[in-house]
Amino acid sequence: MSGNELRRVRITAVHMPRLEWAVGREVSLPSAMLGSAAGSPGVTSLDLRVIPPPSLNGLAEDLRLRAAFTTQPPVSKKLPFNYQRVPPLLRSYIARQIGRRLRARRAEWSRYPDWPLDLSADFVNDWTSGDELLPSSSRAPALLTHDIESPEGLRNLVEMFLPVEEAAGARSTSYVVPAGWPLDHGLLREVIARGHDIGVHGYDHSNRTAFLDAEERQRRLTAGRQALAMYSPQGYRAPSLVRTAPLIDDLGRYYRYDSSIPTSGGPFPVFNNGCASVRPFRIGRTLEIPITMWRDGSVRFLGYQPSDIGEMWEQNARAVAAARGVVMLLTHCERRFSGNPEMLDAYRRFVDFVRTSPAFEWSTPARIAAAVR
Repeated sequence: MSGNELRRVRITAVHMPRLEWAVGREVSLPSAMLGSAAGSPGVTSLDLRVIPPPSLNGLAEDLRLRAAFTTQPPVSKKLPFNYQRVPPLLRSYIARQIGRRLRARRAEWSRYPDWPLDLSADFVNDWTSGDELLPSSSRAPALLTHDIESPEGLRNLVEMFLPVEEAAGARSTSYVVPAGWPLDHGLLREVIARGHDIGVHGYDHSNRTAFLDAEERQRRLTAGRQALAMYSPQGYRAPSLVRTAPLIDDLGRYYRYDSSIPTSGGPFPVFNNGCASVRPFRIGRTLEIPITMWRDGSVRFLGYQPSDIGEMWEQNARAVAAARGVVMLLTHCERRFSGNPEMLDAYRRFVDFVRTSPAFEWSTPARIAAAVR
């Protein structure tokens, strides 16, 4: 076994208050570190009361970045045309057939980060230093975000989702594809007028931008931002969460933050992807605010039912809050995702759960970007 290979271990006891959230959780650590700290690379549990904090300089960053980038293009990028031209219902049908089969093969696509939630990087950070970008707070920031990929999604956002959020005192951020379809600026202006934010969702949602040469990638980033410049977009989210290191590095020139990296990506967009953190962190000049909650597309494609998803979101949010993270929910407003009565009801129940719980406070990615140290 390579000393750099990760092994999952359960934290059974801790020696400091800032680590209490980790008791009972499994985290992934290098086998070499386990060998030196615990006496054996094959241990399955750690009692931190009897193990001194090892010298792990740089390990938290390594764990965040180990699977943060989707270096292998998804199948959609390899098509000779923009996959968005395939009818949405057909795309959903194909994805669900794949997803139901994948659900039984979790060991293949969640080796690292684990799914549905992996907090390995945050554990190492707290074990060794406790450094965090966000100022400490007794309540976790809760962020509602949407990916708007069609005229239907924008209409549903305004007619169905904004009223739910506003009734709970929340304001959301919607990432809009700037060059994939004719934009309805009347609706976009209404979103802004009602106090919500607009971000940029790639260029044309063909999943190609991240893999282009530097000149063409930057041309698309410039054009995408200019198309929505009147709405002062402060953040970016990559279509299908397809992201590479050069893309993330470029984003620091255009936006105050990026939100393209999930904590635990699951099987989408590629196997074993994510940052294993629920806290904002920097990648070079770019501030990353990870997507910490189960995404509606992923859980629907894996075969979970709307009646279960609301409770899953609540459990997810509690765990993120306990780890002093940012509760970042991503939903799509199209009918085939969350823009239908059953999923909208699950969304409404989750929003009400956050509103009535003392563990959370409403925020937005732009406010998080302004607050980080």
